[in-house]
Amino acid sequence: TRAMRLPNLLATRVGRLTAFFFLYVTEGIPLGFAATAVATQLRRQDVGPAEIGAFVGSFYLPWAFKWAFGPFIDVFTSERLGRRRGWIMGTQIMLIVTLLACTGLNLPAQLGVLTGVLLIHNSFGAMQDVAIDALAVNTLHADERGLANGVMFGGAALGTAVGGSGVLFLMPLIGLQGGFVFVAGCIALVTVFIVLPLQESATPMAERRSAGLMSA
Repeated sequence: TRAMRLPNLLATRVGRLTAFFFLYVTEGIPLGFAATAVATQLRRQDVGPAEIGAFVGSFYLPWAFKWAFGPFIDVFTSERLGRRRGWIMGTQIMLIVTLLACTGLNLPAQLGVLTGVLLIHNSFGAMQDVAIDALAVNTLHADERGLANGVMFGGAALGTAVGGSGVLFLMPLIGLQGGFVFVAGCIALVTVFIVLPLQESATPMAERRSAGLMSA
Protein backbone atom coordinates (compact mmCIF):
# COMPACT_ATOMS: atom_id res chain seq x y z
CA THR A 1 0.00 0.00 0.00
CA ARG A 2 1.12 3.53 -0.71
CA ALA A 3 1.99 5.70 2.26
CA MET A 4 -0.46 8.51 2.87
CA ARG A 5 0.98 11.80 1.68
CA LEU A 6 0.11 15.07 3.36
CA PRO A 7 -1.42 17.68 1.02
CA ASN A 8 0.52 20.60 -0.40
CA LEU A 9 -1.42 23.43 1.24
CA LEU A 10 -0.13 26.01 -1.23
CA ALA A 11 -2.22 24.38 -3.97
CA THR A 12 -5.62 25.65 -2.77
CA ARG A 13 -7.10 28.85 -1.32
CA VAL A 14 -8.16 27.23 1.96
CA GLY A 15 -4.82 25.43 2.14
CA ARG A 16 -2.85 28.65 1.73
CA LEU A 17 -4.84 30.41 4.44
CA THR A 18 -4.41 27.39 6.73
CA ALA A 19 -0.67 27.20 6.11
CA PHE A 20 -0.03 30.85 6.86
CA PHE A 21 -2.26 30.73 9.94
CA PHE A 22 -0.18 27.94 11.47
CA LEU A 23 3.12 29.47 10.35
CA TYR A 24 2.22 32.61 12.26
CA VAL A 25 1.17 30.51 15.26
CA THR A 26 4.80 29.33 15.41
CA GLU A 27 5.89 32.97 15.53
CA GLY A 28 3.57 33.82 18.42
CA ILE A 29 4.13 30.80 20.69
CA PRO A 30 7.85 31.38 21.53
CA LEU A 31 7.35 35.10 22.06
CA GLY A 32 4.36 34.59 24.36
CA PHE A 33 6.23 31.88 26.23
CA ALA A 34 9.34 33.95 26.88
CA ALA A 35 7.68 37.31 27.51
CA THR A 36 4.83 35.99 29.66
CA ALA A 37 5.46 32.49 31.05
CA VAL A 38 9.22 32.71 31.62
CA ALA A 39 9.04 36.33 32.83
CA THR A 40 6.29 35.41 35.31
CA GLN A 41 8.29 32.45 36.60
CA LEU A 42 11.36 34.66 37.06
CA ARG A 43 9.29 37.12 39.10
CA ARG A 44 8.08 34.24 41.25
CA GLN A 45 11.75 33.44 41.88
CA ASP A 46 12.31 37.02 43.12
CA VAL A 47 14.22 38.28 40.09
CA GLY A 48 14.01 42.09 40.04
CA PRO A 49 11.86 44.08 37.59
CA ALA A 50 14.95 45.69 35.99
CA GLU A 51 16.48 42.29 35.16
CA ILE A 52 13.16 40.98 33.84
CA GLY A 53 12.70 44.13 31.78
CA ALA A 54 16.12 43.68 30.16
CA PHE A 55 15.35 39.99 29.61
CA VAL A 56 12.06 40.67 27.84
CA GLY A 57 13.41 43.66 25.94
CA SER A 58 16.17 41.56 24.39
CA PHE A 59 13.56 39.43 22.55
CA TYR A 60 12.40 42.35 20.46
CA LEU A 61 15.87 43.55 19.42
CA PRO A 62 16.26 41.13 16.45
CA TRP A 63 12.85 42.14 15.12
CA ALA A 64 14.04 45.73 14.78
CA PHE A 65 16.71 44.54 12.36
CA LYS A 66 14.79 41.86 10.49
CA TRP A 67 15.00 43.99 7.33
CA ALA A 68 18.69 43.06 7.19
CA PHE A 69 17.79 39.38 6.67
CA GLY A 70 15.85 40.09 3.48
CA PRO A 71 18.79 40.25 1.04
CA PHE A 72 20.25 36.98 2.34
CA ILE A 73 16.90 35.19 2.07
CA ASP A 74 16.43 36.54 -1.46
CA VAL A 75 19.91 35.67 -2.74
CA PHE A 76 20.83 32.39 -1.02
CA THR A 77 18.15 29.93 -2.02
CA SER A 78 17.57 26.25 -2.71
CA GLU A 79 15.27 25.18 -5.52
CA ARG A 80 15.33 21.63 -4.15
CA LEU A 81 14.15 22.63 -0.67
CA GLY A 82 12.05 25.52 -1.94
CA ARG A 83 13.21 29.10 -2.26
CA ARG A 84 11.28 30.19 0.87
CA ARG A 85 10.34 26.81 2.31
CA GLY A 86 14.02 25.93 2.84
CA TRP A 87 14.56 29.03 4.97
CA ILE A 88 11.35 28.45 6.95
CA MET A 89 12.25 24.83 7.62
CA GLY A 90 15.82 25.71 8.62
CA THR A 91 14.82 28.51 10.96
CA GLN A 92 12.13 26.38 12.61
CA ILE A 93 14.68 23.65 13.27
CA MET A 94 16.96 26.23 14.90
CA LEU A 95 14.03 27.56 16.95
CA ILE A 96 13.51 24.03 18.28
CA VAL A 97 17.24 23.52 18.97
CA THR A 98 17.62 26.78 20.88
CA LEU A 99 14.52 26.10 22.97
CA LEU A 100 15.72 22.61 23.91
CA ALA A 101 19.15 24.06 24.76
CA CYS A 102 17.45 26.08 27.52
CA THR A 103 16.10 23.02 29.34
CA GLY A 104 19.41 22.36 31.11
CA LEU A 105 19.83 25.90 32.47
CA ASN A 106 19.55 26.67 36.16
CA LEU A 107 17.33 29.69 36.72
CA PRO A 108 17.62 32.37 37.94
CA ALA A 109 21.37 31.78 38.38
CA GLN A 110 21.95 31.44 34.62
CA LEU A 111 19.61 34.22 33.53
CA GLY A 112 22.37 35.83 31.45
CA VAL A 113 22.93 32.62 29.51
CA LEU A 114 19.18 32.19 28.99
CA THR A 115 18.91 35.77 27.71
CA GLY A 116 21.73 35.15 25.22
CA VAL A 117 20.26 31.89 23.94
CA LEU A 118 16.80 33.41 23.55
CA LEU A 119 18.31 36.40 21.75
CA ILE A 120 19.72 33.95 19.19
CA HIS A 121 16.36 32.15 19.21
CA ASN A 122 14.49 35.33 18.36
CA SER A 123 16.99 36.16 15.62
CA PHE A 124 15.90 32.93 13.92
CA GLY A 125 12.28 33.89 14.65
CA ALA A 126 12.71 37.25 12.90
CA MET A 127 14.43 35.51 9.98
CA GLN A 128 11.53 33.06 9.77
CA ASP A 129 9.07 35.96 9.68
CA VAL A 130 10.83 37.48 6.65
CA ALA A 131 10.79 34.11 4.82
CA ILE A 132 7.10 33.50 5.63
CA ASP A 133 6.11 36.95 4.39
CA ALA A 134 8.14 36.43 1.22
CA LEU A 135 6.38 33.11 0.64
CA ALA A 136 3.03 34.82 1.19
CA VAL A 137 3.82 37.52 -1.39
CA ASN A 138 4.86 34.86 -3.91
CA THR A 139 1.95 32.45 -3.43
CA LEU A 140 -1.16 34.33 -2.26
CA HIS A 141 -3.52 35.55 -4.97
CA ALA A 142 -4.35 39.26 -4.99
CA ASP A 143 -7.89 38.66 -3.73
CA GLU A 144 -6.61 36.52 -0.83
CA ARG A 145 -4.09 38.90 0.69
CA GLY A 146 -6.44 40.99 2.82
CA LEU A 147 -8.07 37.95 4.42
CA ALA A 148 -4.72 36.18 4.75
CA ASN A 149 -3.26 39.18 6.58
CA GLY A 150 -6.01 38.97 9.18
CA VAL A 151 -5.67 35.18 9.44
CA MET A 152 -1.91 35.47 9.95
CA PHE A 153 -2.18 38.01 12.73
CA GLY A 154 -4.93 35.91 14.30
CA GLY A 155 -2.51 32.97 14.27
CA ALA A 156 0.18 35.08 15.93
CA ALA A 157 -2.27 36.18 18.63
CA LEU A 158 -3.37 32.61 19.27
CA GLY A 159 0.25 31.48 19.42
CA THR A 160 1.10 34.22 21.92
CA ALA A 161 -1.82 33.14 24.12
CA VAL A 162 -0.85 29.45 23.95
CA GLY A 163 2.82 30.14 24.68
CA GLY A 164 2.05 32.62 27.44
CA SER A 165 -1.10 31.92 29.45
CA GLY A 166 -1.38 28.37 28.09
CA VAL A 167 2.04 27.36 29.37
CA LEU A 168 1.42 29.17 32.68
CA PHE A 169 -1.72 27.05 33.05
CA LEU A 170 0.30 23.87 32.40
CA MET A 171 3.32 24.88 34.45
CA PRO A 172 2.14 23.25 37.72
CA LEU A 173 2.12 19.95 35.79
CA ILE A 174 5.13 20.27 33.48
CA GLY A 175 7.32 22.91 35.14
CA LEU A 176 9.33 25.58 33.34
CA GLN A 177 11.66 23.05 31.71
CA GLY A 178 8.63 21.18 30.40
CA GLY A 179 7.41 24.49 29.01
CA PHE A 180 10.48 24.74 26.79
CA VAL A 181 9.83 21.21 25.52
CA PHE A 182 6.13 21.96 24.95
CA VAL A 183 6.88 25.05 22.87
CA ALA A 184 9.55 23.21 20.87
CA GLY A 185 7.04 20.40 20.28
CA CYS A 186 4.41 22.83 18.97
CA ILE A 187 6.89 24.23 16.44
CA ALA A 188 7.98 20.71 15.46
CA LEU A 189 4.37 19.74 14.72
CA VAL A 190 3.97 22.67 12.33
CA THR A 191 7.33 21.85 10.70
CA VAL A 192 6.31 18.23 10.07
CA PHE A 193 2.65 18.64 9.11
CA ILE A 194 2.63 22.07 7.45
CA VAL A 195 6.11 23.02 6.19
CA LEU A 196 7.47 19.69 4.98
CA PRO A 197 4.56 18.96 2.55
CA LEU A 198 4.70 22.47 0.99
CA GLN A 199 5.75 22.56 -2.65
CA GLU A 200 6.80 25.89 -4.12
CA SER A 201 6.81 26.50 -7.84
CA ALA A 202 10.29 26.53 -9.36
CA THR A 203 11.78 29.96 -9.96
CA PRO A 204 12.11 30.66 -13.71
CA MET A 205 15.76 30.66 -14.82
CA ALA A 206 15.48 34.16 -16.30
CA GLU A 207 14.18 35.50 -12.98
CA ARG A 208 16.97 33.75 -11.11
CA ARG A 209 19.61 35.29 -13.37
CA SER A 210 18.16 38.80 -13.15
CA ALA A 211 17.98 38.58 -9.35
CA GLY A 212 21.49 37.18 -9.07
CA LEU A 213 20.21 34.22 -7.07
CA MET A 214 22.77 31.83 -5.66
CA SER A 215 20.56 28.77 -5.58
CA ALA A 216 21.28 25.09 -5.32
